[in-house]
Amino acid sequence: MATATIKQIPLNKLVNSPKNVRKTPASEADDAELYASLRYQGLKHNLLVHSVGDTFHVHAGGRRLEQLQKLAEEGHIKSDEKISCKVEPQSAAEETSVAENMIRSAMHPADEFEAFADLIEKGRSVEEVATRFGVTAGLVERRLKLAQVAPEILDDFRQGQLTLEAVMAFTLSNDHARQLEIREAISHFHPTGKQNAIRRMLTERTCSGSTRLARYVGVDKYEKAGGNVIRDLFSDDDNVHITDIDLLEKLAIEKLERAAKKHGKGWKWSVAVLDFNYNDGLKYGRVYPEPQDLDPEIASERETLQKRLDEIETLDDEDWTDEIADEADGAGERIGEIDALEEKSAVFSDEQRAIAGCIVSLDYAGKLEVNAGLVRPEDVPVSEPEATDAESDGASTNEDADGESKAEPAIRVTPPRSETTYKAPVDPVTAARKEQGVSQALGDELRATRHQIVQAHLSADFGVAFDAMLYSMCRQTFRNGYEVTPLDISLKPAMVMASRDVLKETIAATVLEEVRGSLSLDWLQKELPEDFEALCALSSEEKQALFAWCAAYALTQQLSTDKSVNPIFEQIGQRMDVDVAKFWRPTVETYWGRVKKDHSLDVARELIGDEWVNDRSHYKKALLAKSMEAYFGDDAGKKVDLGADVAAKTSTWLPDGMGFAVEGTGTAAESGATDTDPEAPGSEEAKEEADTLPAFLSEAAE
Repeated sequence: MATATIKQIPLNKLVNSPKNVRKTPASEADDAELYASLRYQGLKHNLLVHSVGDTFHVHAGGRRLEQLQKLAEEGHIKSDEKISCKVEPQSAAEETSVAENMIRSAMHPADEFEAFADLIEKGRSVEEVATRFGVTAGLVERRLKLAQVAPEILDDFRQGQLTLEAVMAFTLSNDHARQLEIREAISHFHPTGKQNAIRRMLTERTCSGSTRLARYVGVDKYEKAGGNVIRDLFSDDDNVHITDIDLLEKLAIEKLERAAKKHGKGWKWSVAVLDFNYNDGLKYGRVYPEPQDLDPEIASERETLQKRLDEIETLDDEDWTDEIADEADGAGERIGEIDALEEKSAVFSDEQRAIAGCIVSLDYAGKLEVNAGLVRPEDVPVSEPEATDAESDGASTNEDADGESKAEPAIRVTPPRSETTYKAPVDPVTAARKEQGVSQALGDELRATRHQIVQAHLSADFGVAFDAMLYSMCRQTFRNGYEVTPLDISLKPAMVMASRDVLKETIAATVLEEVRGSLSLDWLQKELPEDFEALCALSSEEKQALFAWCAAYALTQQLSTDKSVNPIFEQIGQRMDVDVAKFWRPTVETYWGRVKKDHSLDVARELIGDEWVNDRSHYKKALLAKSMEAYFGDDAGKKVDLGADVAAKTSTWLPDGMGFAVEGTGTAAESGATDTDPEAPGSEEAKEEADTLPAFLSEAAE
């Protein structure tokens, strides 16, 4: 290695060397960052120079030299500021320049994100950090946003399992649990498609700031009312997502009601609605504005022009000239102008306004739309039978179905018409849940709870898991269409984000944790293809355990009373004799406190009796819920006022759709699920395999 010495050389003695191999200039943004770093942090590395006469040529560090010279020109440092330089022989200049520009590793973006976040945490403002590093405040904010994603996601980014675009997509939510749930759900996606899936999943319960409601209300007004938004700092289009749709609709209705009050002046009634379509309008009769009498001079002008047009139309072809053609065109245009003027002058009369109203709504673009002159069916005037010809005094008449003469009403009203849209029949399951007070959120939690319990059984039952997985694989392999996926069957976990709190610390969660802890997973840490070889070397029992876990991982979820029930799911639960009641009991938090009081009383009356219900029918809902929890819990048999038979029923009762039909009977206490065909090939053998669960699974359920 060539010998080198460190010297402090005045800045005005340094010049850029032609031996510097970097010829392509850096971007303005990169130079700005370097300038800010040198100004606020100082020079951290020596310039590499060689002597040429009285000066020193910089062959490594030319960009730093240029920014130092700029600092001197602006007066931030002296022109003869001493600069730390490493002086090398001229013969080593080119080789050293190549080495410094090529043999280096840039900081990983994830490390940069966290470094910026650390500076902010230590008290630096966004503007200060931006100034010190020569970047914009927006860039600092974006890097801080990236630093706030879950650490596991940043680790995936460092290891190359996620792209920068995918990490950007995760910034739409600050909820690390939700981020990690989606991270798991998209683990099998192709890397280039993950960012779109992440954005879709994180915004599925929001609406864009460009929707008609958001445009009408205004995102700023929504935020002032306390609404939260998600801002995508890395997207130019639709970068605002509104999270509280109920609040947005409330604000829109309030604004529309103010508009209805304004436009409804003089009308019998006015209403504000978000949507008003063609079929909505068919429910109402209509009155139309009546044209006003034209100015006599204008009316006379139209009459004269029309007479002249009639005369021109009678001319023979040989009498037709260009002058007459121009005259006809001019007369036609003027008559059109007068007709438009007459139509524009049309107004609703006081008599019309006395029976009609207006509906204020939004059109497809989010603009105010006023439908005036609507007459409710009960306000449509009814014609009265004429008494005598003398009384009619020449008024226009018509006859009804019986031939009775009736006088036309003073106000002409177009009558209402029937709707033309098809009305779907009411779904009995939806109606029953509504009657019981089972909300959408509670239904989702019951479905997720049932799913977790079946997962816990399936993860420890190779026989059922194998049949279920083989069935799914064959469906995708042998059926025509998009289901054909020869190698990848796309295992996807069910999305349970909204219900994850109720799934913590449950019996089923404990079972799943135990099963996963017993799996042989060390082979996953090996490199390709050693990992496959290690998997092949596992015992049959270890492979079966892994297979069952993967099948349980991909299990879908449903209640047996859902609108579109997959009977295969029900048969899976039946084959394993899944007893949901052993794993879950309705409590105040999970059921009784969230359904209607009448539903609770109906259940108690059916299972316990009228006397018990009559004694508690006056309870407030909260107190009744606590009583229901006590009498429908595991220890219901300890209640002295319950007989053994009744306690056996209440301690195993389940809401509609939660349980499974009993094998061999095809019936369940609350479910209409069908039974497994007892004649199906291999069903008895598979049942024998599923009869015995691991000890910890049986113990956890007891």
